[in-house]
Amino acid sequence: MELTFTPSGFVATIPDTVVKRADEYSSVMMDNAELSCLAGAALAFPWTPDALAVEIGSYEGTTAAFLAESMFDAGHLNHIISIDPFERAPTSPGNPAGKYEVYLKTMHDRGLEDRCVPLVAFSHHAAPAVPDRIGFLIVDGNHEFESVQQDLALYAPKVLPGGFIFLDDYTEAYPGVVRATDEFVEASADFTLLHKSWFAILQRTG
Repeated sequence: MELTFTPSGFVATIPDTVVKRADEYSSVMMDNAELSCLAGAALAFPWTPDALAVEIGSYEGTTAAFLAESMFDAGHLNHIISIDPFERAPTSPGNPAGKYEVYLKTMHDRGLEDRCVPLVAFSHHAAPAVPDRIGFLIVDGNHEFESVQQDLALYAPKVLPGGFIFLDDYTEAYPGVVRATDEFVEASADFTLLHKSWFAILQRTG
């Protein structure tokens, strides 16, 4: 299946197995269209064994599991680091706290414990421990402007050339995500906006 990102015209391809998996994993958190685009961007990166996928905000681990299984279909066994304070996070209607035990069960049930690694910390505390070799970065933690701005400032420089940033909830319901993303793209000479709908996808082109 071919996916065309707008407004860039960037074309990504996902196999039928990933299309089917996106339907199976579809939820109110991420529907099948969003999951398909997430996989399309992730599979477009030229993975080497030492590159990492990093997820900020994991909740119950389903997105990380979907990504790990989709990458496996393409022959990529790279590790996925899931950064989340889980129950330590303050909760609000737009920022539900993750559940650590559910994350562990998700990975256990899917046989992904050796590839999906939880880093139980707030993202700004975890940043020094994350290597500068991110091929795919998901930003889906705290949705307030200052938090998204900080996540981009700390983690975008760790993204490898050609790597991607996927930002969830780029909608009017989360003005902090929209503002932080727009300001980052406008100020950055290294990242190009590939897609913008209810989520945004950036690529490191500089």
